[in-house]
Amino acid sequence: MPNAKLSKTAQVNLLMLADLGIPEAVRFRDVLQFDSNPLQMLEHIPFASNIPLCISTVSEILYQRANDLIIEQHNPTVLDLACGFSPRVMVMSPRGYTYIGADLPEVAELMAQKRKELIPNDPTLFAGYRCIDVTNREQMEKAVGGLREKITIVTQGLLTYLTPVQKQELMDGVKSLLARDGGCWIIPDANPDRMLDTSFKAILGRRGAGVVKAIYKILDKDVNRSRAANGWQNIDEISAALEEFGFAVRRVPLYRDGLIMWCMGEMEPDAAKRLVSAWKEMSALVVTLPE
Repeated sequence: MPNAKLSKTAQVNLLMLADLGIPEAVRFRDVLQFDSNPLQMLEHIPFASNIPLCISTVSEILYQRANDLIIEQHNPTVLDLACGFSPRVMVMSPRGYTYIGADLPEVAELMAQKRKELIPNDPTLFAGYRCIDVTNREQMEKAVGGLREKITIVTQGLLTYLTPVQKQELMDGVKSLLARDGGCWIIPDANPDRMLDTSFKAILGRRGAGVVKAIYKILDKDVNRSRAANGWQNIDEISAALEEFGFAVRRVPLYRDGLIMWCMGEMEPDAAKRLVSAWKEMSALVVTLPE
């Protein structure tokens, strides 16, 4: 896939969080000076005015729950693979985690260039950004460098884009790091076939299914993705492939009571209830090596 396409997807994820008012996302948006209307290609779809909120709910639950699980696991090092323009560093570094963001060159280089503006005047914060190929084990190991502490590896919005061969290479790199240092791999988007559908149906009702179908058709063409060829489109496929490769897979709730969600204040109470109910039926994955 062209780098520019992936960069645009990363911008959308950040801008959706910023539109909700999440403080660290607002800072990242303002410093990086991204376009505040990244979904122009979808403006002709019915109910287009509802699309940003529907997508932002997906962006937020994956972002907030991944952060929650990282803190719960409490491994000193966090390696955020395909980190995009995520403001996760502003959540992790103040808590004492060593955060390393890894992505394609145009993303990582911009983040490194803007680092002092993104995270100003606080020498206690650590933010490292690396240009790496997530399918290259040696580059993944180099990204962590001399750090030899338990690691939490995070992937979000990555697995459904990789080819089967690339997925094997990614798993090889993750397994190498976990075998060396211990820790876990967190996959918050383990229900890729349900996330957008759930959001649109909760907010738009039954009309949402048709809107999602139209969006998938446009977005898949835009990033040159083939869902059938790439596989791993639901949690059972993902779990089975991970277990076959030798990982231990634990399903945890995608949503837990007490999780603060900014998007809840942007929608009707009944829609919020429907969305939370659907999230409670979905899972994130915490992946480790067998003991």
